[in-house]
Amino acid sequence: MNKNFLLLIIFITFFTGCISQNRVKEVFQTNKAIEISNDYKKILSFLNEYKIKLDKRNPKHYNKVLEKAIYNQINSGKTSVVLKDFQGKKLKNFKQYLDLAFDKKGVVYRNDYLILGIFYMIYDAYLMDGHHKFSALNYDKDLLTKLYKNLHILRWKVRTTKDINGNYLFLTWQNNWQVEYMKKGLSNLNELKNLEAIKNNKESLLSHSNFSFEVLLSLMINRVENTLNDIGAEPSEITFDTIASLVFII
Repeated sequence: MNKNFLLLIIFITFFTGCISQNRVKEVFQTNKAIEISNDYKKILSFLNEYKIKLDKRNPKHYNKVLEKAIYNQINSGKTSVVLKDFQGKKLKNFKQYLDLAFDKKGVVYRNDYLILGIFYMIYDAYLMDGHHKFSALNYDKDLLTKLYKNLHILRWKVRTTKDINGNYLFLTWQNNWQVEYMKKGLSNLNELKNLEAIKNNKESLLSHSNFSFEVLLSLMINRVENTLNDIGAEPSEITFDTIASLVFII
């Protein structure tokens, strides 16, 4: 009798302990899911800031008719704005948007393709398709790893890519005098003093470049890295070869 009673106590203790451990794991994963959700929201807030700065710096390259709709999409996290390619076909994935954004030929409203491409890339990686994520385990490691790599590639492409005429596709880090210098194609460095920004004392040849665009993209990358850590994945090492390939991973 005493032996049976002891076994019963051991069984109940063991069973209760399993439930407690499972509950702790569940709470832990749920808290991680909340942190990941906050990462996603913060990334979109950085994207919102990025669009504001990009349109201000490149005012001819965004569609003012779609401006409000794109902001609403970023801030709500919902998909509603869909653009078309040169043949009038609706774009189906983020890579198609980004390929057009970095097309070296004339692209109307290049900013919109870039911003929406980034948005859909983030949206896909975080699986924000209307299903609530109860656990950090509900997120896809491979998709988030690809997002991490793609953001590194994108940061490099925004900084360096030029069109067929040798002009930068996006003005971000460049000072105004540098833009004017490139447009005029000056061969005599003594003529630099006659550039508008220099002549009007708005800038000097030693003025610092504008790194705010890169900072925002770096903050997005850091948030994705946080997410990868939360799901128990080690962020992949980004080599120069990966960045220099300039090919987005889908």
